[in-house]
Amino acid sequence: MSSNNQVSISSIITELIGHLGQLPGIGPKTAERLAFHIIKAPESKIIELSKSLEKSKQMLTFCKICFIVTENDPCSICTNEYRDKSVLCIVHDSIDAYAIENTNSYTGTYHILNGSISPINGIGPQELTISNLIERINKSTPKEIIIATNPTIEGDATSTYIINQITNNEIKISRLAIGIPIGGDLDYTDNKTLTQAFNSRQSIR
Repeated sequence: MSSNNQVSISSIITELIGHLGQLPGIGPKTAERLAFHIIKAPESKIIELSKSLEKSKQMLTFCKICFIVTENDPCSICTNEYRDKSVLCIVHDSIDAYAIENTNSYTGTYHILNGSISPINGIGPQELTISNLIERINKSTPKEIIIATNPTIEGDATSTYIINQITNNEIKISRLAIGIPIGGDLDYTDNKTLTQAFNSRQSIR
């Protein structure tokens, strides 16, 4: 068949698919389905989505203490006098902290790394908030630090690096235990499993 008979996709659609495909967890086929869903959706819905995206970029920021995504800086967790400041939980991203909060089983504070060490992707410790974490630990000296990085190669590398940076041997360091599958993400773990993992966390130093 002649190439002249082939129907080419609009460059606008191709551009939209390309942008959607850059989102985490979105493959080419999913990006295509999302693109055509957006095109077929009522204009009012797309305007609402556009306004919500714009508002998120304009009004959300990172807490200067724990680096969680928040409307207020410092965030409501860091400023809550009832939170246990002696326990610090380290997670990859804000979504992990929100997953833990949904269990209603943790009353300590957080530190968000905003990623994990991944040399293959060009991400080293300097691209994360690890230096801020170590400075925070040295100033506040928590009694316990809970390593809640994902049980992946990158998560383990990040965990090991952080542990080696903590020089105060009097601080208890623990890691989430049973229930979290190897290679899994915290934000995909159900509340019951996550609660069990917290309650059964194991001391690693």
